[in-house]
Amino acid sequence: MAQIPLNRFKTIRHELTTDNVGIYTCPTGVATIIILSQVANTATGVASVTAYHSRSGTDFELTKNTPVPPEDSYSIVGDGRLVLETNDVFKIEASENSKLNIVLSILETAKQ
Repeated sequence: MAQIPLNRFKTIRHELTTDNVGIYTCPTGVATIIILSQVANTATGVASVTAYHSRSGTDFELTKNTPVPPEDSYSIVGDGRLVLETNDVFKIEASENSKLNIVLSILETAKQ
């Protein structure tokens, strides 16, 4: 069995749609810290974002229908951090397709 690296930084980029989709699932044997979760509105009109922490199939809203002004951004976890455990999912959706993008910066740490 291959050993999991102790610490691994990753960046996840995703264009948001009106579908509630999981854009990151915490792998087995790992705890993940979401360091940054920046949503940018690249369009000319206001669009809103809803994000969820999902565990065992149950979605818990982190933010709901939060407006993101045109050419501006919104941080879902703000100045804090969000810890995900094995199989937890970060899900997100937008009020309109192709207006919002998200960048997640994460740190995966092996559970040893």
